Amino acid sequence: MHERPIHGQRYSIRVGFRKMEVSGRSRAEAIQRAREQLCQDMPRMWDVIQALEVHKFEIHELDP
Repeated sequence: MHERPIHGQRYSIRVGFRKMEVSGRSRAEAIQRAREQLCQDMPRMWDVIQALEVHKFEIHELDP
């Protein structure tokens, strides 16, 4: 079970075959958090992840 963030909205983000849930005050912040999570999970792909264009992130708001 995920805790509701104090500030921000929950988002479901898909990049390729990878799907994750993050929180953020905006879609841009959610994408940044998704990048950070991907970089933590796949540190050798840091340069590729940082170079991904925004349109590669499929993002959907989750219900509260």
